[in-house]
Amino acid sequence: MTTGEKIRRNTMTSVESFSPNQVEHQGKRHHLIIACLVSALVLLPIMIYGIPYGGDLFNHFRFALPLYDSIRSGIWYPGWLAESNAGLGDPRFRFYPPGLYYLMSAIRFVTGGWYSSGIVSIVLLSILGAIGAYFWARNFFPSRTSMWVAIFYSIAPYRLNEVYQAAMLSEFAACSVLPFAFAFIERICRRRDWRDIVGLGVSYALIILTNLPIAVIASLSLATYALVRIDRKQFVKTLTSLAGSVALGLAASAFFWFKMITELSWINGNSGQPNIYYDYRVNFLFSPSALTNRNTWYANLMALAIIGFVLPAVWFLYRLFKSSEQNLKPTVILFLGSFFMATALSWPIWAIVPKLYEIQFPWRWLAITSLASAPLLAACIRYWGEQIRKVRPRDLAVLFAFVLSLGFIVTQQIYDCRYLGRQELQPLWQDMRGAVSFKDWLPIWGKEFLKVERMNEPVKSQARVTTVSAWEPQRRVFDVQAGQAGPVQLRTYYYPLWGAQMNGKTLTTSPTADGLLLVNVPAEAGTVEVVFQEPSRVGIASKISAGVWLLMISGLLVSWLHSVRTKRTIALTDPESTFSY
Repeated sequence: MTTGEKIRRNTMTSVESFSPNQVEHQGKRHHLIIACLVSALVLLPIMIYGIPYGGDLFNHFRFALPLYDSIRSGIWYPGWLAESNAGLGDPRFRFYPPGLYYLMSAIRFVTGGWYSSGIVSIVLLSILGAIGAYFWARNFFPSRTSMWVAIFYSIAPYRLNEVYQAAMLSEFAACSVLPFAFAFIERICRRRDWRDIVGLGVSYALIILTNLPIAVIASLSLATYALVRIDRKQFVKTLTSLAGSVALGLAASAFFWFKMITELSWINGNSGQPNIYYDYRVNFLFSPSALTNRNTWYANLMALAIIGFVLPAVWFLYRLFKSSEQNLKPTVILFLGSFFMATALSWPIWAIVPKLYEIQFPWRWLAITSLASAPLLAACIRYWGEQIRKVRPRDLAVLFAFVLSLGFIVTQQIYDCRYLGRQELQPLWQDMRGAVSFKDWLPIWGKEFLKVERMNEPVKSQARVTTVSAWEPQRRVFDVQAGQAGPVQLRTYYYPLWGAQMNGKTLTTSPTADGLLLVNVPAEAGTVEVVFQEPSRVGIASKISAGVWLLMISGLLVSWLHSVRTKRTIALTDPESTFSY
């Protein structure tokens, strides 16, 4: 046999040993990598020019910075934000989900700076959303079409607006997890595997721990999707599995929401002096209030961009709804229902469903519309491949609307964006910490910061000499000399969880007229220790959450290790298998 014949023989043997399953597996990885690259590239201006400035940007860092400091000091979940309001503090840690800020803190620990932490967090969340969209789509699409689902979701107008214009980073993070929740519901409805039940529980917990408005919207959307998708023959078994996932998600996030629910009556919220700006009735899409409410006015432009973006799918919506091969009926219902909920036509539902009104902005439902539109757009690609050959003006008009939507994304969202570079942000980090907080986060006893009587010293007493020996975020210690018994005022907002002791005795606390903390001190001299004390119910909820997380993670880890061993065994015994690469 000649050398050339040997080469040809070896080449043929190599090609034959590369099975069709292996080719498909390589294709899956190739498509997913492309989707992840696109999801990162749409944020290239952020990587180059800096973090986009938006109304919520500084609020996110005002949470992340002290959380990182608290974690470094050994307190993994603080109960009081001591630095806000120039040191008076506020209880926002107890009412705003911490998920995004744990991620930012972890990346800050690795990168060593908050500027890089912000950019890396945004990019990773974009990639995570693309992976989630791909994972969801793989339940009913081939790999290539699933890639397009991930791409369309990554460039959807509302999703990019969350980052580039609005700086709604916690909502952006929740929407990055959202596709996984839909994917696991789809899988549970098909096979009810325990790993999918745990996966949905993890996804649901992360959504709750990241953004509450999206958690409410997601709960309604996921329930609707499951009811449409569920197999009636396996209704009870599937419903039990879904209920188990929800229970896991609620238990895993209990350390946050249980604390929040039990203390809601202790903060201002929006009940004291209602602001029309946050009334859902004036924030529907295409409502007359857009003439006076800038938020709604811009949301209308966003809605028009989304309409142009999804118009190619709407053109074939009936065909997609009737498509039996892809089973897109639940997605079509999700798409139409979410857009309906953003308009005034859904007002009766908002008036009836409890707590729905607290979402405040109905246009938040466009987050679901954006996610649901991605599979529809991907599914209609082949229809447009057939339709474009006819070259009819009405078809070209639809495609032109899609191009205009992309133009809106590039010019109005990405180009017309104020970016904050490293040098511009550097002097602002410290100012963010002590900034005045949103009035809804204040305790109900406290006046707004600008209306509080000025108090320069940390502790003030009319008839006693005091000396501060420790002033920590959740602990204050000061010495008092003997004198007339009476209240000592601290430069801290009052909250019922502030407890005080002196010489082994518990002291009573109360608010001043401005809502600052008063400690009633006896006549003798001594050391007063004021500590922010978590109630026992919070400790119980935290232990439950920790146990559930440990159970879910260990279960998934054991399953993954078992899967790796199985794949290796199959690869050794069956060279033609999918895993023999």
